[in-house]
Amino acid sequence: MIVFITGGVRSGKSTFALQVAESKVSEKGVIHYIATSRRSDTEMEDRINRHIEERQLRDKDYVTHEKSTHIEELMVNFKKGDAVILDCLTGLITAEFFSSIDQGLELWKEALFQQQLLLRLSDTFVGIQQCPIPCIVVTNELFEDIIPNDESTIAYMKLMGVLHQKIVSLSHQAYLVEGGIPILKKDVEVG
Repeated sequence: MIVFITGGVRSGKSTFALQVAESKVSEKGVIHYIATSRRSDTEMEDRINRHIEERQLRDKDYVTHEKSTHIEELMVNFKKGDAVILDCLTGLITAEFFSSIDQGLELWKEALFQQQLLLRLSDTFVGIQQCPIPCIVVTNELFEDIIPNDESTIAYMKLMGVLHQKIVSLSHQAYLVEGGIPILKKDVEVG
């Protein structure tokens, strides 16, 4: 089961994701929090630490996995009764899409790389959707701003758009969060 949550930066998506996960985890289950942001500077370090502290103050048990790529490797940790929060898809796609830059390569420019990445990530979310535990996917709404004109951003946004559509098609619920208010956009009864 996938719950898709999108919205602008600082819209309240992550807080809502915590509420959703806590309503779906069993009494003895844990919430696996997959943090995809990298500790790139002091501002990001502070933000990550604030998120960790916020989870520690909650009544549920959280396990944090800091993983910016290949989240499929974490699936062996999930057990029936648990819940998963992926926060956020935008960070995951950024890290995956531009991963070769650290090695001085620009694989993101290659159509084959883009196709293989989309296929692998699509397969990952099909696998997540088939798991017997809820997964809450948090992402940023990127498509309401000025359309960029540089090649890397355009290619990245195309991939994000296709992947958003794929994940929403697999989702049981999809929300848009604006100003802290979750707006239900899709609701499919779980059989």
